[in-house]
This record gives sequence, C-alpha cells and structure tokens, in this order.
Amino acid sequence: METLDLKLPCSDVTLILDALRHYIAYINDLDDDAVDEDTLSDLLNDNEVLKGLESSIALQFAEKFGEY
Repeated sequence: METLDLKLPCSDVTLILDALRHYIAYINDLDDDAVDEDTLSDLLNDNEVLKGLESSIALQFAEKFGEY
C-alpha cells in the first residue's frame, strides 16, 4: 500500500481529528429512516474506515504530543 508522509503542524492534526470525530458522531446519530438503504450502507461502511483512521491518527498524535 502506498502512503503519504505528511508533515503537519499540531494544530492542523487536531482540526483533522475534530472533523473525523464530528463526522463519526454524525453518522452514529443519523436517523436510519432519514436516508435510503444504499446511502445508509455507504455511510456505515465509511464510518468503520473513519473510526480506524481517527484511531490511527489519534495514537500517533498521542505518542508525540499527548492525548487529544
């Protein structure tokens, strides 16, 4: 798998974490009846990927700067 080595300021990483956490919470709180089944399925699949991404970034951030 190809990856990017991004050098970001601490403040940018916290913004990314906040955005990921906000979107994860949005998907978790979504009314299942508010969207069609295909969209809901896509959002739930995205949610799992977003949780993994958030966890990975949060762990790397915590190792360098402390828990956020």
